[in-house]
Amino acid sequence: MASDLSSIVHSLSLSDTHSITPMIPQPSNDKDTACFQYGSLTSLYDTIPTSVATLVEKASLYCRVRAFPECHSTFDSIPVNIRRHPIVTYEEYLACWAQWRLSDSAKVLEDALTWARETGKDIETFGLYTLLRIALAKAELFTKGDFTKARDSMREVKTWLQNVTVDQYADLQIACLAHYYFLILATHQATDKFDPQSFRQIPLATNEEGGLNITQLRQATQKQGRIRDARLILSFEIGFLPDEDTKQAACRSLMEACLHASDKEPLWAVESTVRSMLAQSLRRAGNVVAANEETQFALDLLKKAPLAIEQNKANLMVRLDQMKATTFPDSKESFRSWTEFSEEEMVKADSSILSSALEKISEAALEILQADPSLNNKAVFWQWQRRYESLLESLGDVYFLYMSKLFVGQCGLILRVAPFFRVWSIDNVINLGQAALSLFDELGASIRMHEEFHIQYPQFALWTLMIVGKRTIAMVHVRIGQQDEVIKIFSEISEIMRQQELFWTEGSTSWQHHDHHDAANLNPAANQSDAGKENTSLFAMNMRETWFGDWVDTSYISLDRDVRDYPVALGPQLSKGADPYMSTLLQWLQRANTETKLATAELQCILDIAEEEPMARELEVATTLQKLTPDTLKVRLYGMDDNPTTSERWESMFRIFEDWLLHRADYNETKRHILLGALQRQMLDSLISTTRQLDILQAAEKLLDLIPRLNEEAHRHLEGGTVNWRNIACFAKKNIVAQQNPENSWNEESRGFCEVLDMYKISLQESRDRGHLMNEAATLLYMAQHYHHGALLLRPAAYAAFIEYLDAADTVFNKSRESWKVLKGWAKVEKLLSAVQEQQRLMIAPLLTSVICQLPEEDVRARVLWGTIQMAKSNGLGWLMRTNNAVETQRADDPGRLDVDFEELPTLTPEELIPITNDAGGNVCYIDWYNTATLTFQQSLDGSSPGREMPNPVMVSMTSHGAMRASTVSMTWDEINAVIDRFSFEESDLRKDDALKLMQRLNPLVEPLAAATERGQTLVFSSIGSLHRLPLHALSINGELLITRNPIVYCSSLTVLNVVFKKRKAAEEKKISNHANTVSSDASLFGDPPSQPGKKALQSLAQIFSTPAQIGDASTSSNVTAALSNPNLSLFHYHGHATFQEGDPKDHGLELDDRRFTLRDVFNLDLASRSNCSGYHVTLLGCGSGMSKTSVSNDVLGLVPAFLYSGAGSTVSTLWPFDDKDAAMYTRHFYKDFGKAGIIDLAKANQRTVLAIMEKRPALYHWGSFVVNGYWMWRVDGN
Repeated sequence: MASDLSSIVHSLSLSDTHSITPMIPQPSNDKDTACFQYGSLTSLYDTIPTSVATLVEKASLYCRVRAFPECHSTFDSIPVNIRRHPIVTYEEYLACWAQWRLSDSAKVLEDALTWARETGKDIETFGLYTLLRIALAKAELFTKGDFTKARDSMREVKTWLQNVTVDQYADLQIACLAHYYFLILATHQATDKFDPQSFRQIPLATNEEGGLNITQLRQATQKQGRIRDARLILSFEIGFLPDEDTKQAACRSLMEACLHASDKEPLWAVESTVRSMLAQSLRRAGNVVAANEETQFALDLLKKAPLAIEQNKANLMVRLDQMKATTFPDSKESFRSWTEFSEEEMVKADSSILSSALEKISEAALEILQADPSLNNKAVFWQWQRRYESLLESLGDVYFLYMSKLFVGQCGLILRVAPFFRVWSIDNVINLGQAALSLFDELGASIRMHEEFHIQYPQFALWTLMIVGKRTIAMVHVRIGQQDEVIKIFSEISEIMRQQELFWTEGSTSWQHHDHHDAANLNPAANQSDAGKENTSLFAMNMRETWFGDWVDTSYISLDRDVRDYPVALGPQLSKGADPYMSTLLQWLQRANTETKLATAELQCILDIAEEEPMARELEVATTLQKLTPDTLKVRLYGMDDNPTTSERWESMFRIFEDWLLHRADYNETKRHILLGALQRQMLDSLISTTRQLDILQAAEKLLDLIPRLNEEAHRHLEGGTVNWRNIACFAKKNIVAQQNPENSWNEESRGFCEVLDMYKISLQESRDRGHLMNEAATLLYMAQHYHHGALLLRPAAYAAFIEYLDAADTVFNKSRESWKVLKGWAKVEKLLSAVQEQQRLMIAPLLTSVICQLPEEDVRARVLWGTIQMAKSNGLGWLMRTNNAVETQRADDPGRLDVDFEELPTLTPEELIPITNDAGGNVCYIDWYNTATLTFQQSLDGSSPGREMPNPVMVSMTSHGAMRASTVSMTWDEINAVIDRFSFEESDLRKDDALKLMQRLNPLVEPLAAATERGQTLVFSSIGSLHRLPLHALSINGELLITRNPIVYCSSLTVLNVVFKKRKAAEEKKISNHANTVSSDASLFGDPPSQPGKKALQSLAQIFSTPAQIGDASTSSNVTAALSNPNLSLFHYHGHATFQEGDPKDHGLELDDRRFTLRDVFNLDLASRSNCSGYHVTLLGCGSGMSKTSVSNDVLGLVPAFLYSGAGSTVSTLWPFDDKDAAMYTRHFYKDFGKAGIIDLAKANQRTVLAIMEKRPALYHWGSFVVNGYWMWRVDGN
């Protein structure tokens, strides 16, 4: 929905409505109009009686403070014959407009014009009635969706003012220009056949040729001291300025002019409005602190209104602007904030503010529904959407009503994110059919909604928007297989385009030409200059370029500017979601057969039809084409995954495609060329997963050879993939050469090796020339793989080059993170966890570990391997936590310093773990699991080993004394994952004895610990991938359960452990120094346990810590946030419901009384304000509170890492939904010694507790889910 339009409309309509001067000036008897400050046409107040001018001034003041009942009551007190005076009418119109009462606004103007005609007034003269006409034209743009009066009024104003210089302008001319330029901005919503430059010839600076741009007009009025007029100009100038810096400069320029303006100007009114506009721009630019300051200045200025405080509601508009420019953390928070705002009594009474609020609520509700398409969310969305549409209908707002229906029909995503006065990306609209399915019970409801609108509002003729709606409906018909309706709709679109072509050549006007009119500008021939001459409108150009640029994301239906150029012929067999290239090709092949553009023999070759008699062949080709679908056509062209098309057959087909699409077909050239490139690219894609290296090489080379022969648009569309395709060709060629030569001949000096390396260097240079970091990093990884075989054999030159290229790739990946410095909270975390390039980065460490495993010296091998694993595991949350910690430390020392450079943070070293070991009593062993490539390069090529089998994990352990051992687990990842896939987290399965037996099939994961560790030693497990979800403490060593043998702690990486350890120790030291050598142990207890034992356990915990438990309606998100921000917090305990959704772990959260407190809420906790409350312990006794999902960056996503990231030092959580009686028992045993002063070993406390539960309830289900994460030593005092 066009929120930008709302802000511009409101700013234009209210003039100075946001702000008030300190007193109401009373008009003098000699009609000194300079004493009037609140009306928009005060220079003309001498044309009405003084008593009426005073009432209009008073009503205008009420309008400025949004006291609308008092405002309209004042207008009602004016006699009817005077009330129809154009000055009074215009001020009353503005009051209705300020409330967004559009029907009333139009009626006020229509009544005045009717009265003037009936009473013989000269309404055709340029002046006041020109203003009323263009104001009515703008109103009808919204109430009828009709631009006809707008076109005529724009011509009228242009004719009037094109020979009037700026120094002759009064407030009347400025008011006309405000509407005039608003309509220029809005023109593209009606038609793309429009040349805005022909209307920007006014205003004139002098009588010389050439216009004055809007910024110069505002500056000129500022110099003349006309501050009110300058502010009104600024309100529509903002819509033309290119960026936020320019907008802010314009606002500050006017604010400076206020310092030198006359006392007769309403300076408070102007300055408060401009400060509010400046605040919006600052907030959009991310400068929230400065924006808040400007907002507060504006609010303070508004308090100077000379009215009782209950009548002054002007701050509503400032608050609305502030909320619109605010970026909420997620849709749910946006929904909550806007809902609370809409329920305020002042907002309910202000229809303009309320409509904006309901629009935002509806948008947020739709986003929530799209994320979670539940019946409840659907009901909530429609509740607010219908309320919003009902309000729009009552206000007469047909325009936004149509926009709203488009929004919910299918293309709302486009309408919401695209600025209103910019061009829509039409091609994105047509793929939103699934959005309709989340809103309606069936797609046909979307069609009916549009049809009912046009029946109710037949005058609606904003053609550009109608085309968007028509295309949307066409796509719905395509999806439900109604071919005739699609063709009908495209016929209607053609008619709409015809109307557009005629619109600006029509010369009809509703006003007469007088002596001072330039009649030449009013005849049809002259007015042809209003229309775009060469089809170069931004709308058409954008639509064409985007269509060709993103064809892969669109449908096969033509989106060219004029659909009549490309008739639509859709077959009912074209299925929903079909490949757009195959859909287009099938359509073209069918037409080529009908029109004999391709010979039967050519089609027979393409379709793989056996040789037959000529007549039989033609029939077989026609029959086959009729039966084919895009999917079956694709199979005929490329074969199946396990049996792709042979190179010989593809070569025969492609020669036909090349000749036909490059030279013979009569479709649009760019579409033909893009389709040809796509066909060859799909052939390459079909081969990638095969071992046919020669075919892969030939397909990649053919594609690289084809691209330079395509036209410019197609070449630009495809050239971004050339680096990748060249690298694929290199890799295939390398494999071919390696297979053709003995192993020893594939070395760094061989000819084939050097040829491939040279090709990689071309890709590397091309990537660097284009500044494409990800292509550069990928190429460097390919080059490292090129040397991988030699590095495995520990040849010095190969080993050195292998390390060099891996290091260079890692450096490039780090560069890609530079832009993340500005991100905060969850946005920063999500960027990291979802970054596609992190998948490529994950290749570095496994490649490196495979080579390290070949090092002969055991001690060296273990140490290098350990460092490599730490480097790999510190790329995710550990990296973020280290950078955040470094930033906090540096800012504490130097508050003015910027963020630390990322390269200043080296990988974790063994020495950094010594303080942890010593603080924990010295008997600790750290264990890491990681991936490695154990197969040699040649084995994977010659097939002597299963090339697709995943290698074995590697384990590295480090003892308290720094001794390291590296070993390979005696299970492959395939075998491990097979066990994990069978392991069920369902209660009924976990209660069975088979659950533990199945789990212990993974005992090989911990077998090396028999020799590396001792009984009673604390084991710190740092897992990887799917192992994060498993209770590894339920595995056995020599027949003994690990949890019985050792206290066990988990962490996603040792880097994370190191960060939380430092946080905890720093917090303890700070608390000791601040509290006379005592550490406050403030505890916060929350939840709503589902069982009586659970409730009893939580209450007993409240007694231990002498603090009330916030249960039920006290367990709210605001209270939890406040507790987690307590600088003295030492313990946060939650016992209640939790939710984990495998498909969307971002919604993993605690079910509080008011809403779910998700991991995004945790990540967004303000670290800066909580620097004193880090290191606290968190216990989360909620179902599956410790469940997680591994992201594409191989990092762990769940509540536990979120709390550790945001300040916690340790956590207790559960790996699956549990019996609440187990949680109650856990609470009683775990906190047994917490009332005593001293150090608590959380790992031992957890071990003791788990064994106590196991004794009474031995099934894995009861005891296996409880785990400790983070640093396990915790200091408390006895109070």
